[in-house]
Amino acid sequence: MSRLPSAAHLAITNLILFAIVGCSSSNPPANQSANPAQATGGKKVVTISVAASTSDAMTELARQFEKQAGCEVRVNSGPSNALANQIIAGAPADLFLSANRKLASEVEKAGQSKNAVPLLTNKLVLIVPKGNPAHVNEPADLLKAEVKRVALAGENVPAGMYAQQALTKLKVYDELVQANKIARGQDVRSTLAYVERGEAEAGIVYSTDLLAAKNVEAVDEFDPHTHEEIAYVLVLLKHDDENGAAKEFYDFLASKNAEVIWQKYGFERIAEKSP
Repeated sequence: MSRLPSAAHLAITNLILFAIVGCSSSNPPANQSANPAQATGGKKVVTISVAASTSDAMTELARQFEKQAGCEVRVNSGPSNALANQIIAGAPADLFLSANRKLASEVEKAGQSKNAVPLLTNKLVLIVPKGNPAHVNEPADLLKAEVKRVALAGENVPAGMYAQQALTKLKVYDELVQANKIARGQDVRSTLAYVERGEAEAGIVYSTDLLAAKNVEAVDEFDPHTHEEIAYVLVLLKHDDENGAAKEFYDFLASKNAEVIWQKYGFERIAEKSP
């Protein structure tokens, strides 16, 4: 399996840079305390690490919460597996929004989770560049000679895991591997970018990612029975020093007010089970 040239650059961008939204535009100092609730200019700070597919929605939600709570929210976006590893290793964060139940469970097993709730679900779609030059209309078409590259997220990234499961179920994945057609992106947004730039004739991303793209179109939606349930789990992380603003943000993200914004970006809430 090959990787497209820009993956390494995207890895650095996604895993290291923090997007600072709302109250303050300054980057945190390099020697920032391990306590993510450290105040900046007298304001409380909440740091949340989120699956790349949720970054646009989370930015809007963070800004709304900042106005409501008078604090600063820092959004760290990237592949869920890398973010989970960072948290387990002690990276400063108050909240974690994982695109996979197992990764949220790993954080819990490491003793880092105070509370967690399955929050959102999504859909998996097959995408092509605008105009569909390789005439891909269904997963079986990925085996055609016109298709040289199929972009998937990394093997340990939730979007990549779900895509691999679906293609395997449809008896397409092994042939794609043998033909060396699979190109892995660092996360779902870099996978989307490969198709958008025409570096792959097709790719598999979440349906919500299409809102962030201008030059791609969806040609097929995968039956949810072909892969594990797509479940985004919101985790409130443990710290020696309690951060009340983090708990407020946790509650806000699961609220009815936040649900309107989640839906605006194409996400669906996971129905709460009756006790």
